[in-house]
Amino acid sequence: MLVTRKKTGQLEAMKEIFTDLAENLGQMGLTLHIWDSHGNQVESFEGSSSFCSYMHKACKGCHEEQMGDLVNRVVAKDEGRKCQTKCGCCLVCVPINWRRRLIGVAAACYPPREILDEEFLARLCDRLELDREIGEKMIRSSCRHSAKEAGDFLKLLESLVKHHMEAYVASDELKSLSDNLANTYEELSLLYRISGSMWVTHEPREFLGNICQELMEVMNVTAVSGIVFSDPPAIQDDIIEVAGEMPLDRDQLLDLAKNQLAVRFAKSNRAVVENEFAHSKESKIQSAVSKLVAVPLATDQNTIGMLIGFDKVEGEFDSVDQKLISSIGNQASIFLANNKLYAELQDLLMGVLHALTASIDAKDEYTSGHSERVAIISKRLAQACGFSPAKVQQIYLSGLLHDIGKIGVPEMVLQKTGRLTDDEFEVIKRHPSIGANILEGIRQLDPIISGIVAHHERPDGKGYPKGLKQGEIPIEGLIIGLADAFDAMTSNRTYRDALPIETVLDEIRTYSGTQFDPDLVDKFLSFDFENFMEELREPAQRVFPSSVTQENK
Repeated sequence: MLVTRKKTGQLEAMKEIFTDLAENLGQMGLTLHIWDSHGNQVESFEGSSSFCSYMHKACKGCHEEQMGDLVNRVVAKDEGRKCQTKCGCCLVCVPINWRRRLIGVAAACYPPREILDEEFLARLCDRLELDREIGEKMIRSSCRHSAKEAGDFLKLLESLVKHHMEAYVASDELKSLSDNLANTYEELSLLYRISGSMWVTHEPREFLGNICQELMEVMNVTAVSGIVFSDPPAIQDDIIEVAGEMPLDRDQLLDLAKNQLAVRFAKSNRAVVENEFAHSKESKIQSAVSKLVAVPLATDQNTIGMLIGFDKVEGEFDSVDQKLISSIGNQASIFLANNKLYAELQDLLMGVLHALTASIDAKDEYTSGHSERVAIISKRLAQACGFSPAKVQQIYLSGLLHDIGKIGVPEMVLQKTGRLTDDEFEVIKRHPSIGANILEGIRQLDPIISGIVAHHERPDGKGYPKGLKQGEIPIEGLIIGLADAFDAMTSNRTYRDALPIETVLDEIRTYSGTQFDPDLVDKFLSFDFENFMEELREPAQRVFPSSVTQENK
């Protein structure tokens, strides 16, 4: 049985090996005691026999005092020692070293056969208040070794302690290696998962939220926050993502990020580890945070955000946590830098396309803004159909560029106030095909061409340029065709004024199934047109979250 008197760091962690050592010694009639390097008894095991227990109780003060003196001499010299106590027991003590540092002493004692002297035995039984016959029998069975064997037991104890310590070190190193491998595997898996999700078209908010959730689980923390400051055109507003039980609200998080951590990152663009976080006097967070680890998210050496881990579930943040969050921060920074470049390219692309469509609309003052409005109507219809964001964007671009082929149509035809002749109408009917020819050299715009070519086709087969019927017309063409007709009827033209909205909707109902797809008509007529007409007057959206050619995953 183990009797614990005082727990001391590393020695307490070795309780299991000392228990094994005590069993080994007990089989030979020796009792084990463990002391720390400061001369304090840490652990004492029950005696190997009932007589030993009696002896320890009867001679406790004398026994422990002499053992303590011997332990101090062992600590002073870092070498084994032996002696015999006043009560007759033999003591052997050896140092316990952990990684070349003395951390304690193993002391073993045993009653030698020399105490079996009749006169000494009689006095001992009286002192222990034992019946002489019973006491003598107990004592004789316990005294298995002579005092002269103490030197041999000293060497044996040194060997046993060394053997057990080597086994413990090997086990500890194996456990440490196993833990490190497990941690490394988790870290590599995390980095792999994050790398696999770094699509340039991925939404920064969603990407940041995934990182926070992954970090919280791998780092074993109570909460993780990812913050990215507004950085147009990629990031329009501050992004704050949180995973876990966050001790701070949004304002407190921004205060911590902008007024404390960002200041430190400006001086040194390295991860911060704080296990006793010091709050500034002006801080709004007071004592809500005691431990944190944070890393800046930077592009072009400018801090645009940060990742923050709050409060380890067990222990403190260390260099392993710092290394992990730094690696994740580097990955996130690369994603944000690429996302910004992509957003800038998208913004440039949309700027060029808007300028191009504006040049088309400028050929006819009565159709100014027509392309943008058709694009918006097409987008709303595509959303009502439940298409993915990437598909919605493709249809928006098709609507925006649906009349690009009118570049090849003479202005005298476009701006004619009267009825077109058959020849003039044939010229007009070529503009979808001309538009497709203009764009077919731009690979990234291939997905939008089908909508441009087919936006004047009709379900009854009376459209152009190919006279396709219902089932043959791509959905993009049907959507843009409905949007084009609606905007044409609600806009002023050279040959008439804009029609009232009620009249326009009646016209669409009338031609459902002939000029317009019935399902699209049903979806379109369900719109709130009072708000919808206001939306058509809003400025054009210039930046989109996903690629023209790539579906969201």
